[in-house]
Amino acid sequence: EVLKNLVNEFSRYARLPVTRLTPNDLNEVIRDSVILFEDAHKGIAFDFQPGADIPSLMLDPEQIRRVMVNLLDNAVAAVDGGDGRIGIRTSFDRNGRKARVEVADNGCGIPPGYKVKMFDPYFSTKRTGTGLGLAIVNSIIADHHGWVSVADNYPRGTVVAFELPVPNGG
Repeated sequence: EVLKNLVNEFSRYARLPVTRLTPNDLNEVIRDSVILFEDAHKGIAFDFQPGADIPSLMLDPEQIRRVMVNLLDNAVAAVDGGDGRIGIRTSFDRNGRKARVEVADNGCGIPPGYKVKMFDPYFSTKRTGTGLGLAIVNSIIADHHGWVSVADNYPRGTVVAFELPVPNGG
């Protein structure tokens, strides 16, 4: 409890930068992160499928890159070599006025009881995890007026997705 209080105090001073929303190409921001991971993890197959019709979005590119680094890092840890495959897909729901980004892996998957906890601060299944990665993802996406979801990837693995609103002019 003392350690948790100390971490909470520290995190109050170590806030994420203020979100600065500017018009950006979502596919370009996502592609930047995917390229970094492809270069660093040659033994894993990365498949980026950019949606063709996504309009410009109001987003903070640095923070969305941070989201992608956290999601891709978790996917890499889940596949842990072998025949690891990570699919990244963007799409646009014209009627719902939202863009969607999915990161799907064929890794170990997430037990059902963990899905409700995985975005909580300090919850981690990794030995060296701080439990802050997905909490940061959730916070950044909330700052962008979006939401995050998690689902099973069939036949195995996990899909973590986030959706961002698209301005009416886009």
